[in-house]
Amino acid sequence: MKTKVKILFLIFAVVINCLGGIFIPQTAIPLYMDSILTIAVTACCGLWGGILCAVLSNGIMYLFDYTMLPFVICHILTAVCSTLVFRKVKVPENLETEFLTIEAFLWAGLWAALANAVSGNILVDILFSSQSDRMNTATPVQGLYIATKSLFFATYLSGLLTNIVDKLISAVISFWAYKFFSCNDMHKFV
Repeated sequence: MKTKVKILFLIFAVVINCLGGIFIPQTAIPLYMDSILTIAVTACCGLWGGILCAVLSNGIMYLFDYTMLPFVICHILTAVCSTLVFRKVKVPENLETEFLTIEAFLWAGLWAALANAVSGNILVDILFSSQSDRMNTATPVQGLYIATKSLFFATYLSGLLTNIVDKLISAVISFWAYKFFSCNDMHKFV
């Protein structure tokens, strides 16, 4: 992939991440969707591209008061976990005609979800005493709390389940974005 295409893809991914992170929390859907294309950027641009995508996405959302800076750790972990998975799977010899598989993206999403659940739940526990003020993520915690009577357990289980769904959706979207931006005909657009 050419450098110009990588830069355009990075900018596109940051915009999509920010839009997802801003608009999904306004709904009743208990997802974050602030790292929709981070896995794809990591696949196309490597670890540092993924980290740059994470920092820019969270930095912009922080400037507009949609997230807190400590949560950039979760987003960076998405890039790190994706990199580890992509290094572990067999990378195609010719990236111009062969692609990483959907399975690699799903594994990247799953490992990112686990890392995000642990780090995000620890941050919520430290910063908010396990009581997040985000309506879309507070509702599942409240439901689990009523059933279990343990705020700690409800926070961690809700965070795990929410992150798994969030990152697997992001992994599938990232896979298709990766395939689109990695195809041979992309040079026509630059």
